Amino acid sequence: MVDFRNPNGAVCIVDGGVPRTITIKARADISGGYWVNGSSAAGVVGSGADTYVASDIEGYPVATQIGSEVIGLAIKNIASGTYGAIATRGMFLLPGLSGTKIGSIFAGNPLLAGSAGTVLPLGSSTLISVPGAAAKADMYPVGRAFSTGGADGEFVIVSLNL
Repeated sequence: MVDFRNPNGAVCIVDGGVPRTITIKARADISGGYWVNGSSAAGVVGSGADTYVASDIEGYPVATQIGSEVIGLAIKNIASGTYGAIATRGMFLLPGLSGTKIGSIFAGNPLLAGSAGTVLPLGSSTLISVPGAAAKADMYPVGRAFSTGGADGEFVIVSLNL
């Protein structure tokens, strides 16, 4: 079985003035290099910047939701109930999602968040089997591939743009 975790967390290879990060409070343990979905109570901020505190943005790990509308990529492990950084921009080394229906990732492909911290091409035929993913317009790309790689856990350079 292929292990999709990068043992080094989210590895940024060039920054171009980024990575751009934000601080979140984890609602559950989040592994470094995993996609993060956002959550918060309604009405946590007002019209002024002075109403915002770091705990207003909460996150939890994306385990299996392909094409999820993620808010960032965990830089390092974040324990439940603690604060940590997630990236919204930058160039990272991320593994392709494994599977026979996914196919290769080519440089220039728009990419979707896969399970855990993986990526897959927006036009992947695996999306046919994802509930509610009949219309690819419902899928929000997380960035673009800058290198080519197989989708069998091989790493590709991803320009993250959330």
